Amino acid sequence: MKPLLELIGETAPYVRAFDVTVKEDGAVLGWFKPEQQRYAETTLLSVSEALRSMALHGALIAAEANPVKARHYYLGSRAELQVFPVEATGLEAFQCEGRLVGIDHSDLGPIYRVKGSCRTDKGELYAELDGALLVLTEEEFVGLKGADVSPRPRWTPGQPSPYADPLRPMTLEWTEPGKMLRASLPGLPREDFAGHFDIRPLCPMSLIVANAASLLGRFPGYERFWIRHCSFSCRDVVDPGQAQRLICVSDKPGRFVVTVESDEGQRLGRFKFEAVPA
Repeated sequence: MKPLLELIGETAPYVRAFDVTVKEDGAVLGWFKPEQQRYAETTLLSVSEALRSMALHGALIAAEANPVKARHYYLGSRAELQVFPVEATGLEAFQCEGRLVGIDHSDLGPIYRVKGSCRTDKGELYAELDGALLVLTEEEFVGLKGADVSPRPRWTPGQPSPYADPLRPMTLEWTEPGKMLRASLPGLPREDFAGHFDIRPLCPMSLIVANAASLLGRFPGYERFWIRHCSFSCRDVVDPGQAQRLICVSDKPGRFVVTVESDEGQRLGRFKFEAVPA
């Protein structure tokens, strides 16, 4: 049987899991090393890196549960992340563990529901994730999103990863000072989506959540903060070169909602954050 990492559509540098194994009870284990800058976030991982790593692990869980052992594309449609206040220094790696909890059905295809946890290399529980992934064959994926005939961005081990520093320059405008902030995110190059996916580069939700979470630091009192809870729902993602708009609203202390739209006004997704000032 092919290794699980060969059964998903993502590749390096988006993927950097290692020592991926399957336990006798069907749980999937895997390790990753943190690489992403945190800026204003004070947690061990940025919320973006935690979501990216655990969502990738969710794809591996789904690939293990999928009876057809061929490459599939596991597209995250929603997730809920809970982060616990772990204090530690000098961490070399984190371990993810999770399993399939159910399968739903949609017009586009099966939706695998997964549940996982993330622990420090000392065994401390850092985060838990509940998520859902739409499962598509390569033919179904191309039928839904189209194929990319342009030359693929080249990336080799040792090159800088676009995911190590996912924040991009944005134009900001306060619609209602202290309550509603609008941000314009210019279209990003294909190189920013390297490894997600090779057959058709699409903007990773983890890149968007990084820029969405950075908006919290613009609100009074949140110059430094930690996000203890994040949920998102995703309708669609943009192609390279397509601009996006992010609208961040704080309706009560510590609670933020970020709506993501295409430049044409199409609703793409929504994030909900619960944050604590540091």
